[in-house]
Amino acid sequence: MPSYPEDCIQYLANDDWWVTDDSNVLHRGMLIETYVQFYYQIPFQLVAERIAHDDHTTARFAVSSLNASGNARPRPSLPVASMPQLQGADCFIFNRAKKRPCLVLGAVEQKAVKKVLTRGMSKALTAPFFLVAPFFGIPQKGRSGYNPQFVDRIIHAEYSAFFWDILPHERGCESILRLDQIQPIGAHHHSYKHLGYRLSEEAMMVMDERLDWIISGERRGEFLSAFHTLITEQE
Repeated sequence: MPSYPEDCIQYLANDDWWVTDDSNVLHRGMLIETYVQFYYQIPFQLVAERIAHDDHTTARFAVSSLNASGNARPRPSLPVASMPQLQGADCFIFNRAKKRPCLVLGAVEQKAVKKVLTRGMSKALTAPFFLVAPFFGIPQKGRSGYNPQFVDRIIHAEYSAFFWDILPHERGCESILRLDQIQPIGAHHHSYKHLGYRLSEEAMMVMDERLDWIISGERRGEFLSAFHTLITEQE
């Protein structure tokens, strides 16, 4: 398991921060690997249109900024079969995606909806999802990665959106958890891979305090208060 420095909140935990977990049952605190989206500050709209009216094998694509105060680009007159114009949808949004380690945070024990209540409905309307936050590697390569001085401030819990950790799996390294990029993942066993670890009960209590901080905007809770006192005394 990772060895933590004395100036991080993991060092205050009485129990191990990460523990092994061979269960295949999805639960909070689990470390998984899945494809996550990289969100842009302003989303991009993707428009696809057939080049020839009788040819579905080739298409012309256009990407443009999608301004919420403006209008989306009009739907193409010759849509592409692989990108149908679904009822109720305004447009397609374009995002990059990458397979990343993620922390499972919620919506893993949803009550099943009775089939009698969904008869005649599209399955997509009630398909279950769970919530994860993605980890991003710290090492710098040019402009990519995190500045070391910024990482020190993250370790000392100065920012609610960023949480520093060392991942325990075989490819694990120092990483930053982005709590402001929590996103839904389809609750299907093909949509994620369990990496064999989860946060301990005490670590999950710390994470719940971090979630409360980013949601409420207030830094409160036993662990955060104790850690803030420790860091203040060291300065």
